[in-house]
Amino acid sequence: MSKSLPYAGRILIYSTPAALTQHIEWAISQKLGQVVTLTWVNQPLNPATLAMEFEYKHQSPVANQIATALKGWQYLRFEITQINKNTNDAVLYRTTPDLGLHQATLSALGDVVLNANQVNTILKNSITHDRLINNLENALGNLWEAELEPYRIALASGMTDLVSKSG
Repeated sequence: MSKSLPYAGRILIYSTPAALTQHIEWAISQKLGQVVTLTWVNQPLNPATLAMEFEYKHQSPVANQIATALKGWQYLRFEITQINKNTNDAVLYRTTPDLGLHQATLSALGDVVLNANQVNTILKNSITHDRLINNLENALGNLWEAELEPYRIALASGMTDLVSKSG
């Protein structure tokens, strides 16, 4: 009887130049310790780029390693979620070319969770109301959400069109 793999993750590349797809596959394969073949589709919002979705299971928490490997390519927009199936702890990494990498802890419902240390640090570093709002929005990843959402919608719309055209 095989032991169940405790970590499950999902990698979404929302946009990348075609020239990087093989490098991305190599990086993900290396971090997962197995060869992966990804299926790429056109990103309708930016026709010069491709997108993909990939789910994985692993013995170790590898999302951080994958995110770190991918963030070095300037033109990527991506997010990686990972859950520990034994504890239900979840983490989210997301990157955009302009904003860089953002990491957040997630609740079981997918909400970003701030721990007491993060809240105390935000309060300590927020001497004005505007700064408090800015620091909270940054910790929650609101700017990343705003930048990635159009890519999610365009990809979902494009996939729906692709499926309906294929029958």
